[in-house]
Amino acid sequence: MANDMIGGMMRSRRTKGVQVAFVMALLVVVGRFLPGPQQRVFALIENFAYDLYFDQRPARDISGFVIIAIDEESLKPEHLGRFPWDRRVYSRILAQLSGAKVVGMDLLFPEPSPDDGDLAAALRKHGRTVLACHKRRVARGSELPHTWHGYGQAPAPGLPRAFSNGQETDEFVPPVPVLAHAAAGLGYVDIVADSDGIYRRAMPLMLSTADDVMPHFGLEIARLTMGLDPAQLAHSAATGSLAVKSASLPLDLNREMLINYAGPAHTVKYVPAWRVAAGQEPAETFRDKIVLIGPTAAGLYDVRPAPFTGANHFFLGVETNANIAHTLMSGEALRNNTRDVTWGLYALVLGTLVGWTIWYSGEKRAPWLGVGLVAVLALPVFIIAVTLLNQVVPYGAILLGAVIPMAWGLYERLGSEKRQVTRQFETYVSRDVLRELGNSPELVQQGQRREVTLLFSDVRGSTAIAEKLPPDVWIAQLNEYLSEMSDAIFAYDGYLDKFMGDGIMAMWNAFGNQPDHAELAIKSAVQMLERLKRLNADWEGQEDRVPLQIGIGLHTGAAIIGNVGSFRRAQYTAIGDSVNSASRIEALTKEFKAPLLLSETTVALLEGKVKLVELGEAELKGRVEPIRIYKPEGYAGDVKGHFQQKEK
Repeated sequence: MANDMIGGMMRSRRTKGVQVAFVMALLVVVGRFLPGPQQRVFALIENFAYDLYFDQRPARDISGFVIIAIDEESLKPEHLGRFPWDRRVYSRILAQLSGAKVVGMDLLFPEPSPDDGDLAAALRKHGRTVLACHKRRVARGSELPHTWHGYGQAPAPGLPRAFSNGQETDEFVPPVPVLAHAAAGLGYVDIVADSDGIYRRAMPLMLSTADDVMPHFGLEIARLTMGLDPAQLAHSAATGSLAVKSASLPLDLNREMLINYAGPAHTVKYVPAWRVAAGQEPAETFRDKIVLIGPTAAGLYDVRPAPFTGANHFFLGVETNANIAHTLMSGEALRNNTRDVTWGLYALVLGTLVGWTIWYSGEKRAPWLGVGLVAVLALPVFIIAVTLLNQVVPYGAILLGAVIPMAWGLYERLGSEKRQVTRQFETYVSRDVLRELGNSPELVQQGQRREVTLLFSDVRGSTAIAEKLPPDVWIAQLNEYLSEMSDAIFAYDGYLDKFMGDGIMAMWNAFGNQPDHAELAIKSAVQMLERLKRLNADWEGQEDRVPLQIGIGLHTGAAIIGNVGSFRRAQYTAIGDSVNSASRIEALTKEFKAPLLLSETTVALLEGKVKLVELGEAELKGRVEPIRIYKPEGYAGDVKGHFQQKEK
């Protein structure tokens, strides 16, 4: 009957665990599809996955594009000089691009210039040049020197509208009329970055005003290159699927398109503008190419960080526009399916399966099976969705829908004993020891007698120092000192039993897993003295600090180890004669004028690994038999050097 009861409780606990996993995954999926601040969490994961994909994917062929760069070299006095240039410079450049399919000038010409006529003639002669416009917000009724009227198409209902309210409106500011009329096409260069400042999408590709349709600069380059009809483009964009020749490119609800970057910066070929203007670049460089002219020199360029990690995310606007046009022309736009219900259901099923695996697997296998299931079912989605299906899916919901139930299940299955041990010892032992205690909480569950090496240390003359210094100053210095000493104890996996004012009690082999506990203890003591030297050197130039001297005593012996205290508060500590002896040995450092003393029982375990000097026998208060006392030969530095030599 008892076994049946236990089995029933286990089944009930497992069933409840799977149910909670399902609810957690469901909440994650619902949170992904509802608007609100929580979307930032999902965006963080999904953007990282998106960026990682581009970072790992080999560069694609974008050899059909060339960028004429207004770079630092071109700005030198011996070449084209300071920017802005005389517009006849662009006329000379266009004269060299007669073989190009289309030229996109990613430059703004909103103000008139005496040389506009010369550039307009060059634009008309070339016949296939797109000029850039920009969008700005102005007060309603403001007079602009000239405005752009786009395609002259009646706007389709499905296209996003330019901003407009009772007080302000968006206006599209094109080049001066003589240049605008001479160009083969105009497009605005404005796109909006995601919340993290990365440009992942052309948003939007078209805008409508009250009576017109405005294309993006990259779209206009693609339209002119492919000979597309503006009316058909506008109609297809309004339906959410942009028709370009035989391809149909998916747009999201805001008529935005994910930019399918060909590769990191400079994947597109760059040619210095001065070489083109001087006629030094072969005509073959531009034959049958799409050429973009834009600034790349520091102080001129339009920085638009791209979805790559590390330094590769640095991107210039002119190359971003080249990638937008390339995405449109290649017909390989990525479909944004982050709000697709099918993928939401996938995330829900995955989270439930992970929960079932955690709760119905064996205790030892639970973590690995849960993690393995996520790896097997979630990670391939990243590869399959993007590589084979050209889809960007809700990685955030998929990952969190699996990880949250897994984390909660593992947390619950590991049990309260492990959490209790971790809470009790996390500030008293090193991470390695804490990990071992968490895996084997039975080590500290019951009182036991074991051999330990104990360390006591104390600051010399601390009472006089405390009376001389202001309390806040002394406490601040004492905290610095105790922090360094604690790190020295943790460095050799010691258990920091307690602070006693400025005194410290620590021990080794407190959990029965350190056969070399005496050696670890003396190494820690040596490091404490070394750290104190450095502290004193740092404090020497500080008016509110005083040099400190300490005494350290080490003793090895049997002690009773366990949790001692009340039901409200207990301390895992050692009690017994060996504890008192260690404390008394530390007190003897004053009498022997040595910073570090060891008892004969500790020395016996060192097996000659340290050069020692015997100081004789000492009678310890509360102990019948005297005990032999030793100190390291020379200073602590000698001991440190000896250890380093032995360990090589």
